[in-house]
Amino acid sequence: MPSDVIRATGYRRQPGFIAAEHLGLFAAQGLEIDYEVTTHAPTHNAGMAVGRWDLTLSSADTMIARVTRDGTDYVLFMNVERGVDVKLVASDSIGSVGELRGKRLAGDPGDSNYDLHRRKIMRDHGLRDDDYEVEIVGATPQRYEALVAGKVVAAMLTPPHWQRAVERGFRVLDEAARHVPSYPVSSGWFLRPWAEAHRDLLTPFIRAQAQGSDWVLDAANRERALDLLAEEAELEGDEAERALERVIPHAAIDPAGLASVVELRAEMGLYDPPYDPVERFYDASYWAGATGLPAPEPYGVPRIGMSGSPKV
Repeated sequence: MPSDVIRATGYRRQPGFIAAEHLGLFAAQGLEIDYEVTTHAPTHNAGMAVGRWDLTLSSADTMIARVTRDGTDYVLFMNVERGVDVKLVASDSIGSVGELRGKRLAGDPGDSNYDLHRRKIMRDHGLRDDDYEVEIVGATPQRYEALVAGKVVAAMLTPPHWQRAVERGFRVLDEAARHVPSYPVSSGWFLRPWAEAHRDLLTPFIRAQAQGSDWVLDAANRERALDLLAEEAELEGDEAERALERVIPHAAIDPAGLASVVELRAEMGLYDPPYDPVERFYDASYWAGATGLPAPEPYGVPRIGMSGSPKV
């Protein structure tokens, strides 16, 4: 019997998705996932807006940015990871974040994700956006290459690139998790009209993803899950362990995490009042229907301006 095809995209496959693929959980639901890795934020965002892919497993921040700034009719249906693993890495000639004043850093085009985390780190260290330069070079692999080539003195890097940079003598100055704790990262979202017309595909997709997430979190499967991360995501040792720690059970929607995204965007001047309840950005009926679990309690309007910054 032929499978239904879902065209999906994202910047990387996360643990629960990898498990769902390798265990045949998508196939067991009658699905074939045509997954395309994206490396360039504007290309990803433009493609999603015109339906190049059915859905994306990427940052909730990107979705909220495009809804609030562009008016694109996206809706989120699940969160699969919580907690960022991205570090501000610099040349060994830079001893502190403060020494980046007047220097050139690598950036990713856009107004979301790691660029916001970089801005948050810098502001918490007393540097405003105009206190340093940013050269737009692209996603983590491109930022890493720019750093190694000496085109910039610092960049936000994810695994395994920040480890590779450290091995080459570069220095970790700070990490985003200290400044944006419990931040939702890989999340499922799509154009609302497509979702409403394809609930029959979304239900089995979410069910398989939730099963994959729960499988990697089961202690009985831990060694095999770590092996899969080494094989498919080039993550080993502590980084693989941390990747598993970020997986959200059941791929459940995280209203409090989404509120933290909205709060950061408002702090960075990228979301203007009046502020909407977080429920504007997600529809829990898809997830609840797929898992048989109750929808999360509504969060309401985020507490803009009430979150504190870490001491540095």
